[in-house]
Formats: sequence, structure tokens, C-alpha cells
Amino acid sequence: MKTRDIIAILVAGLASALFVLSAARLGPGGMPLLLLGAFPIYVAALCYGTVAGVGSSIVAILVAGIVGSTQSAIVIGFAFTIPASIIGHQVNLAQQDADGNLEWFPLPQLFFNLCAMLSIGIIALGFLVGYDEALLSNQMKAAVEEILRQNPDAQTMTPAELDGFANGIIRIMPFVFSGVWLVVHVANLYLSGIVARSLSLMPRPRDDIPATANLPRIALFILIASIVLASFASGQVQLVSGVVAGIFIMAFALLGLANLHLKSRQNPGGLLLVIIAYALIAILYLPIYLFAVTGIFRNINGIPAYPPSKNGQ
Repeated sequence: MKTRDIIAILVAGLASALFVLSAARLGPGGMPLLLLGAFPIYVAALCYGTVAGVGSSIVAILVAGIVGSTQSAIVIGFAFTIPASIIGHQVNLAQQDADGNLEWFPLPQLFFNLCAMLSIGIIALGFLVGYDEALLSNQMKAAVEEILRQNPDAQTMTPAELDGFANGIIRIMPFVFSGVWLVVHVANLYLSGIVARSLSLMPRPRDDIPATANLPRIALFILIASIVLASFASGQVQLVSGVVAGIFIMAFALLGLANLHLKSRQNPGGLLLVIIAYALIAILYLPIYLFAVTGIFRNINGIPAYPPSKNGQ
């Protein structure tokens, strides 16, 4: 192993652990650091290979366990570093075809594997750390009651209304959180690819994401099954299904956004349409799920043919 690889492993692992641990201490102000927790691992894996990705993941987990706690190490491992090191490894996998050209790990399978890894990681994290709906519901009710006390002019809520509100929020939390977490990892992977290519350290050529992003057909069946179970099951089955449904419906929503980018090519108003779409998502969030419909159609009907992009965006 080269000296630069060892340095990359140590720096990336320490950075990842410090991002997450610092965010925990800073509270809401540390959210940007938290969102970047997987970024150093992705950079290490894309720039220096599998050993660097796995090594930096191990360093981050060990640092979190030593400086923080066992629970911190579990969270960093399952939510941040393990998925990043595995997906970072797969990004640069390639094999030669019959003509001697390199065939890179297909983007649809890579995207599906990321969804699967995050599903497993979040579910495992919930069981290991302990996702207590009753405790979280009580904490939510206490927080809402405190807000109402501090705002006398706000509309009061009866105990039954408060229970219903708190229970409803806690019930949809696995669904919403898992979807957001997929976006966080996709954004970190995308940004780390930009960094790796700017340093000329990433062997994989730039993907034309809007023109090639998709999911294997099994993803649609997983989405349907998870939504049905999350809607009609109860207990742990509902929680697990909610996580899977949240991740895969967000995955199809991202495919819908890829379709939007694809259709905006050589369209005079395309850029404005993209800006408006992202502004609505940033302000209201819920519109992102509308793109899941076009993402599903993209998956069923295939990717429409549009002019290729010169920069892959």
C-alpha cells in the first residue's frame, strides 16, 4: 500500500467521524456537517480504490467508537460509511467486452444497489439502536405542547388531537427519513465524483446521468410490495416496509427528475422549467413525489431518446 493511500484512509476516516460527531454536538447548526458524513469515504473510494474506501470506513467507525460511543460507531457505520465504501467500490468496477473495450458497472444496477444498501443499513440501525415509537411519540407531544405554551395565540389542541398528530408524524418518519437519506447519499456520490475527476484520479468516465439513469424492473415490484405492507401491516413489518417504500419511491422520483433534465435539452424553456421544479421542491418538498410517477413510466417504457449531452449533465 502506498503512503498516499494510507494518508487518504486516515484523513477520510477522521473527517467522516468528525463531521458526524461534531454535528451531534452542534445540534441543528451542525446539519451541513452531518449531511457530508459520507462524502470523505466516497472521495477516498473513488480516488484511491476499494482498500481506501473500506479502510477509511473502518477508521471512521473506530474513531466514533473511541471518541464518542458504541452507538455513535453503529450509526456512522450503517448510515454513512459502509454504504459509501461498498458503492464507491462498485462505481469503478469494469470488465472488457469482446472488442476489448471497458464496460463499467451499469448505472441502473449501481443505483439499485445503493437503494438496497441504505434499506438494509437503516433497518439494521433501527433494530440495533432501538426505534421506540411510543417514546418518540411522547417526546413529540411534549415538544408540541411546549411550542403551544410559548405561543398563546396558536390554536390549541385537545389531548386526542395531540395524540393523533404526534402518532401520525412518528408513523411516517421512517418513510420520509429514508427517502431523504437516499438523496443525501446520491448528492454525496455525485459531488465526490466531481472532486475525483477534477483531480484526475477517477478511472470511470463521466456518466450521462439523465440519459442512462434507471432501475432494474424488480425495483418496481419492491416498491409496490413495500407500499402495500406499509399501508396495511402493523408493528415492525410496517416500520420495515415504510423504510423500503420511502427509499424506492424517492428513487423513482429521482428518475423522474432525470427525465425532466433529459427533456429540457435543446428546449428554450427547459432550464427555466428545471429551476422552477427544484425551487418548488426546496420550498414545499412534497412535489418531489410527483416525479415518482414519471420515474415509474420511465422504468416501464424505457428511457426516451434525446440528444446526448456534451458534459453528461
